[in-house]
Amino acid sequence: MKRLVVQALLILIIVSGCGPYSFSPSGKSAFQSVYVAQFENNTIQYEMGDRLTDAVIDAFVLDNTVQVKESDKAEAVLNGTVISYRRDPHTFDQQDNVTKYAVKVSLRVKIAKANTEDIIWEETFYAEGVYDANTETEEGEGQDRVISLLTADILDKTTKSW
Repeated sequence: MKRLVVQALLILIIVSGCGPYSFSPSGKSAFQSVYVAQFENNTIQYEMGDRLTDAVIDAFVLDNTVQVKESDKAEAVLNGTVISYRRDPHTFDQQDNVTKYAVKVSLRVKIAKANTEDIIWEETFYAEGVYDANTETEEGEGQDRVISLLTADILDKTTKSW
């Protein structure tokens, strides 16, 4: 009898531990594959659209929660538009010299179901990439930081609906 109870408990423990598991905190995304369209750019920083497109694709590939596919094979389509870009002074020294700048970018993103155009979500994101005026550059560290923040926000919104 004792042996039967122990076996039953072991089976219960084994079966309860074999449920589905996902590395995505929310379980599954609303779709399994996405096509990332070339981001539009409504600013004078001509490379921002290209850089954001590449960064978002790289983030999806690295995360591997949602597969990036060609437009005719994807369940969803992600479209983005860079709507504003500014570089503003962020920090000053005692002589009123700028010591840090902030690259400020606003981005509108929409994800829709492929072929139906039903919107899954749409949002405007904003981020600032701060860089040291004496040792770093706007085109390098400033833009890299703001792109990294925007990309993380897009990935989180897409794969972690919490």
